[in-house]
Amino acid sequence: MLGIPSACLLLFAAGCGSQASAAPPPTKPITVVDDLGQKVTIDKPATRVVAIEPSNTEIMLQLGLKKDIVGIDQESFQYTPAPWKAELTGLHSIGSSYPGISEEAIVATKPDLVLATTGVKGLSGLAAFHIPVVILNPQSIKGVYHDMLLVGTLTGHLSKAKAQVQQMQQQISRISQKVSTQTKTRPSVFYDLGDLYTAGPTSFINSLIQLAGATNIVDKLSRQAYPEVTAEQVVKANPDIIIVDPDATTVAQEEALPGFTATRAVKDHEVIALSNSSYVNEPSPALVMGLEELVRICHPHLSL
Repeated sequence: MLGIPSACLLLFAAGCGSQASAAPPPTKPITVVDDLGQKVTIDKPATRVVAIEPSNTEIMLQLGLKKDIVGIDQESFQYTPAPWKAELTGLHSIGSSYPGISEEAIVATKPDLVLATTGVKGLSGLAAFHIPVVILNPQSIKGVYHDMLLVGTLTGHLSKAKAQVQQMQQQISRISQKVSTQTKTRPSVFYDLGDLYTAGPTSFINSLIQLAGATNIVDKLSRQAYPEVTAEQVVKANPDIIIVDPDATTVAQEEALPGFTATRAVKDHEVIALSNSSYVNEPSPALVMGLEELVRICHPHLSL
């Protein structure tokens, strides 16, 4: 008889010595509720993801999931800032997502998940192809953390997402602690996103302005997340600092708005263009860099 160990003879019926009979445990469906309150269920962790919107692309890359991205929109190629921009090389474009997506381009990538945001037309048509769509549209910094964990859950990388969220929390806490302990003034700020649209009190950008040790003049003008204000309202509020989105306007154009020459910001040469608005405007891990830039603008003598 061949030299088979007696223990294996006793356990042969249980498959001892035959690894081929061991099957991996079946995966359980994953159910989440997205930022529109929609319940979305996928059969298993997503490994073929289309990311629409730079912030969603940045979240996927921050979690180390480039290999699982089968397509991103043209806006991600255009607006994703460093350091994530360097990782876009080799990713497939599904074309522009505004005002609407190309259904054909997305279906061709055979995705098992689409991450999108509000305001993108054509997403509902993907249901006919049984392609799940999750909408991410956080309205606060905590909402950004939540959505990073949501992506981690959907892709089977929740532990990675938790680690990244913890790192972000620590970085933001460190910066805000320095601001609160090493500054004595809170300048008033107006942030022009373009055409006098701005960040209101219920936006994540407003939270960044507050953490940067400033007050947003729009807190007293509107309750909307992104309202349009008038030049007269800005002049009356008389902000100490006016910040502009360089993708939408210039410092010279801002200073030339009706009545703006009377504001403290213009008189004191405190109309400032962001170096890269994506750090402030995108609800993603980029917010840490956005907060740093806002602190440098509002408290230039503070060393971070």
